[in-house]
Amino acid sequence: MFVKNVLYIGWIGYKNLGDELMYDLFKEQFATLGDSFKLDCVNIEHKYLKNVRIDDFDLIVLGGGSILNGKNNIVHPYIIEYLHQCLLLNKKIMMWGTGIDWLPKSYIQQLENNEKIPLDSTDFWKSKVQKVFHESVWAGVRGPLTFKILGQYGVTDKLHISGDSAFLLNHQVPQKILPEIQGKKTIGVNWGTSFNNIYGQDELKVEDQLANALNQLIEKDYTIYLYTVWQSDYEAMDRLYSKLNKTENVILDKTLYSHNELLGILKNFTFTINFKLHPNYLSLAANVPFIALGYRFKVFDFIKSIDLEKYIIATDDVDIDEQILRLEQDISVNSSTLKNKMNDVRETYYARIIEPFKNNLFLE
Repeated sequence: MFVKNVLYIGWIGYKNLGDELMYDLFKEQFATLGDSFKLDCVNIEHKYLKNVRIDDFDLIVLGGGSILNGKNNIVHPYIIEYLHQCLLLNKKIMMWGTGIDWLPKSYIQQLENNEKIPLDSTDFWKSKVQKVFHESVWAGVRGPLTFKILGQYGVTDKLHISGDSAFLLNHQVPQKILPEIQGKKTIGVNWGTSFNNIYGQDELKVEDQLANALNQLIEKDYTIYLYTVWQSDYEAMDRLYSKLNKTENVILDKTLYSHNELLGILKNFTFTINFKLHPNYLSLAANVPFIALGYRFKVFDFIKSIDLEKYIIATDDVDIDEQILRLEQDISVNSSTLKNKMNDVRETYYARIIEPFKNNLFLE
């Protein structure tokens, strides 16, 4: 039996729930293809990718996450060069929910206004980017901001806003009953660190305003459930916990759950407030309203993809606490309508991101 070998490229191996869940969700779908397909994976970083023999694979998948670019490149040269080399060796390539991050906040408004942003590229380089996307068997990107950037590189066809692969999260995971919060209004709060690589470059300021808002919400009879998705977030979580006044109304959960375990827990909450990107997707899958803290470009890319910009707060805003309190009121009034919209958008993007599997694109 001829076996097709597939390579998944992602930012994996660091036990960050968001990046790991995207690969896990790919594996779940890949398993449905049968024994004639074999899957391997590699971390996107050059020190790992350079050691992978392209000749060993039939299809190379650029997976989910912000792996098209880096801090110093809008589209990273070595990633495009690697995929271009795959094409020269007659290998198939696919983009599966990948996105762009690390860009200045000012670029968001420019892209919304269809203005040109300063691309770090020559015409020759643009032609390589175009070739990689145009010759992919399928090319889906996370959100409209990534889509518009690639449009400025001249990628004009065969490109979809597929959404993030986290839209494949199983929304039917049963609720995990938590006796300590049963019958209580509870806010799930994800906090952590990006080592000050955020809009405003001041995580402590955001943390102080978040704590102020949570203390006021505790006075409104909410229970606060603090949860994390990465071990590096522990210190920030402990610090936030120390700033909350009535800790008898606060649960600090430092367990690193699987995505399905965490999804079952989120179903207990009235709404969530999330620092990291993928807790928002988990909240969406649980059909629990959320407030996203817009700390980098990728969070805005996500929130614009689902048309819920009302529920994002930029981390360089001066009134984060006041905005949280206003949005709590909004969610209380509009919860039912909001949940219906979240369910509709989840179904829409589920159908898009699963398309390569449903349409047998792995057989091409």
